[in-house]
Amino acid sequence: MNFLKKEKVEKKETDVMFLYSQGNGVETVLKNLKKIGVPEDGKWQTLILYLRYIAEYNYLTLTQKKKIRKLLIDIVNKKKFDEEEYNKVNKALGDILFEPYKKKLKEVVKESHELVKSFAEMCQLRKKHIENLEQHTIEVIEKTDDIEIAIKKIKQSFKQILDLVEQDIKNLYEDINIDGLTSLYNRKFLDLNLDKILDKCKESNVPCCILMFDIDDFKNINDTYGHRIGDQALKIVAKIIKKKGEKYLLEKRKGNFFPIRYGGEEFCVVLEGYESKEGYNFGENIRKGIAKYDFIVRSIDGEVMESGIKITVSGGVSSTYRGDKLGEALIEEADQALYRAKRSGKNRIEVYNLDG
Repeated sequence: MNFLKKEKVEKKETDVMFLYSQGNGVETVLKNLKKIGVPEDGKWQTLILYLRYIAEYNYLTLTQKKKIRKLLIDIVNKKKFDEEEYNKVNKALGDILFEPYKKKLKEVVKESHELVKSFAEMCQLRKKHIENLEQHTIEVIEKTDDIEIAIKKIKQSFKQILDLVEQDIKNLYEDINIDGLTSLYNRKFLDLNLDKILDKCKESNVPCCILMFDIDDFKNINDTYGHRIGDQALKIVAKIIKKKGEKYLLEKRKGNFFPIRYGGEEFCVVLEGYESKEGYNFGENIRKGIAKYDFIVRSIDGEVMESGIKITVSGGVSSTYRGDKLGEALIEEADQALYRAKRSGKNRIEVYNLDG
């Protein structure tokens, strides 16, 4: 960045710093707004103050807070306070606030379409079974003289249909909630249930903790050994997360946990009833378990090709005590801590805010 460009950026930041200075009450801020030409009719003043303070709310994600701060900086530096600009700013604010919900809505519509298609195919298949059952029932009644034997045969046929429907329901649940490779919960389960879990914790007045894990240098595993071995590594990490997590909660005798494959080589754990320090201990327990594991590469025939391979993970922790954060904000905070762990050397756990 050249000197003039850097000077302009610093000037822009300085123009808006009075809004964020510690000890500047509303009256001081209003005086400073008047100095930079903000109209005193109240409309623009109210909007700017709203933008200033909403960026501190925990229910917003870090990305939303940054965008709101940028919007505020642009207002102060443009010094354009007409009706057209006012409407433009309000629209931009609305887009920022509803951005996560629009994204989720698109995902839900896409997933719903896939599920409806799957359900329709399932119903079509079962319709054929029911038609066959009808024909089978007629044949049994016509060809069987003993009524008790006939009833027994018809009951058996009905039970077969019911078993198939029960399996359909189980398969449908797994399609919605379970990751096919690792057998952990999937991202869809997290999206559908995280805010419900947080509401439950809020009602029970207990904390809730989010942990994000990422396998270190996973691309090297795929590049060196191939995707089949990479999938094996994912299964091993998932197994350790689940086993260690169950053991940890059993020892603590409290709370629930939900292990999730978040996507790719990234995993997420939701811990009900645990705050940041406990979440860190939980994460360290899993990290150490994975680091100690001797991963063995086998051929398709089961022959050992290489042994003693080490896999490590980095992790990030975030928590809420008062239930005042939306799930998306918690995940983003845990992600920030995760990438801090990556930058700090990997194979470690970082906490977003140790004070919760």
